[in-house]
Amino acid sequence: MLRRHFLAATAASLTAAAAGPRILGLNLYTVRDPLATKPAETYKALAALGITELEVRPDNLRNHAEMIKAAGLKPKHLFIESPIVTGTWEPWRELSARMAKRMKMAPPNPDAPKPTLEEMITLAKQHGVERIGLSFLLPEEREGSIDKLNRAAAACSAAGIGFYYHNHAFEFEGEPGARFIDRLYKDLDKRAKLEMDVFWVAIGGADPAAMLKQWKGRVGSVHLKDVSTTAPRKVQEFSMPPTSFAEVGSGTLDWKSILAAAKAAGVEHYFIEQDATPGDPLASVRKSVQYLRGLKG
Repeated sequence: MLRRHFLAATAASLTAAAAGPRILGLNLYTVRDPLATKPAETYKALAALGITELEVRPDNLRNHAEMIKAAGLKPKHLFIESPIVTGTWEPWRELSARMAKRMKMAPPNPDAPKPTLEEMITLAKQHGVERIGLSFLLPEEREGSIDKLNRAAAACSAAGIGFYYHNHAFEFEGEPGARFIDRLYKDLDKRAKLEMDVFWVAIGGADPAAMLKQWKGRVGSVHLKDVSTTAPRKVQEFSMPPTSFAEVGSGTLDWKSILAAAKAAGVEHYFIEQDATPGDPLASVRKSVQYLRGLKG
């Protein structure tokens, strides 16, 4: 009887480890198009799909805070512009203008004031955000950036808020031991968490589950999106074809292994994100949610 109880408990433990996350979030970049024209309806639609947590940009908080609250959603993470930490504003604004043109969005105002980290901390705390983070470092920003990340982490910690760094693929370029990701592992302040984007880890040539094990205790959140069968590997982010991004469970990643490793690593937040979708982004979010909710081991 004891043996049966032990086997049953072990099986239940393994199933739970591989099951989908209980609480699901979304990075709002996924639904940027519907948010631009019908924000209130979009937030309500996300809540109806089972999304409860959000990763937001400053303007989402400035312009949509009441809509987010009315939909019952909670902003947990706040992406800020990297030059707020690095000080490298001109290359960032040039990139923002190119990206806006590519996505048929309004270009950034070159005369807009440069926000400070202190202002972002105040904004985050006003809305119950847990962590502030960077989504990307331009090539011009990378030299000496880890020291700047550490200073930002210290400032956030002193203000009672967390700080995180989100990876793409460039961090995996070069020889093991000398890659940017290796330097982050060695030198990044332990108060700063990694937000592991499993898509870009795979594109960079690494194994997401193995990396989660290596970074155990230092990964605060993950971005969940799948890698299509046609996605190239080890390419620059801005060269990635839109068809490379797939709904969770629709591509090539081993989600049971990844989610089991994420749970064992102490990951707290799971944000679905899909940089490009084949049609309605809400339909893609629904597909990812359904897969994760149906994943039982």
